[in-house]
Amino acid sequence: MKRKMLSKISIKLILLNITAFAISIVVFILVTSVSTYFIIIRYADKMDIPMVLAHNIYSLFLTVLPIIIFIGIFLVGINKRVKYLNYIINSLKGVKEQVYLEELKLDGNDEITELASSINIMSNRLKENYEREKKIEQGKNDLIVAVSHDLKTPLTSIIGYLEIINKNSNTYNHEEIEYLNIAYEKSKGLKDLIDELFEYTKLANDYVVLEKSPCNMVILVKQVVGEYIPLLKQKNISVEIDCHSKELWCEIDVQSIIRVLDNIIKNAEKYSFENTELKVFIGKIGNEIKITFQNAGEHIAGEELEKIFDKMYRLDKSRNQRIEGSGLGLAISRRIIELHGGKIWAQCDGNIVKFNITLKMA
Repeated sequence: MKRKMLSKISIKLILLNITAFAISIVVFILVTSVSTYFIIIRYADKMDIPMVLAHNIYSLFLTVLPIIIFIGIFLVGINKRVKYLNYIINSLKGVKEQVYLEELKLDGNDEITELASSINIMSNRLKENYEREKKIEQGKNDLIVAVSHDLKTPLTSIIGYLEIINKNSNTYNHEEIEYLNIAYEKSKGLKDLIDELFEYTKLANDYVVLEKSPCNMVILVKQVVGEYIPLLKQKNISVEIDCHSKELWCEIDVQSIIRVLDNIIKNAEKYSFENTELKVFIGKIGNEIKITFQNAGEHIAGEELEKIFDKMYRLDKSRNQRIEGSGLGLAISRRIIELHGGKIWAQCDGNIVKFNITLKMA
């Protein structure tokens, strides 16, 4: 059976209390002795009502003084440990912004210091695990980039050969031409998938450098949307752009933002009902530019609104089994917007779906 021991910090508090109490008693005895000498012995024959009153007030002061001294010594003694505890607490709050903590300073030899030491051990382990996982993730990303690059070259050649064969398909029968078209379309789809995988993996790396330049977002959005009008008309989807400003400037990597706009408009084209409208709003909110794409389509449940930005996530297959895609488009879009310090999110009210983007103004 283990014997229950007093903790180190409890012993320190007890010693601090004893010290404070002893000093208070000593002060009380000294002051009382001086009071007794001057008031009772030296001035005993001169005592009158005012002096008795003064003596009573002085006695009350002597009673309160040790208490004040005791509290003062106790607070001074414990203040250092309280500050150290607050230092640990404030450091732990930094975990929200960091993967692991900076090493805590060790001060003293009690349970609080032992706690700080344990936190340091835990933080070092987290740091080692994080660095190890980071290296593994980096190695995986580098492998994907390398493999994607190696696959793109022969695949491009295959698509080129299929295009040549299609142009000279007069010698083939209907069935052979159909097979050629299927092979051609599947090859293009595979190339698009590899391109998106390559793009996503490249953006996931920490060393991504954006080539930013000033850009008028009003002109850029109108230009990109305009390029998709013929495609949208095939599903009888009309386009309305609502913008009350001629100029709204941002510092952006133009090609990356075009990629984001492309992905959102393609999604709108794929998932919108026929004979509906795609509305685009461009405006300024505070020091940010907000761009909203609104279309009418299948309802997206609340729990799926955030998941659609995860890599490889697809909505309920029963709703889009005929719609091809890699599931990387919105994941790429979110990463690009995050690299620009902006936000992207989706909303759904009934059959009205909105994709919102905010970017800081230049």
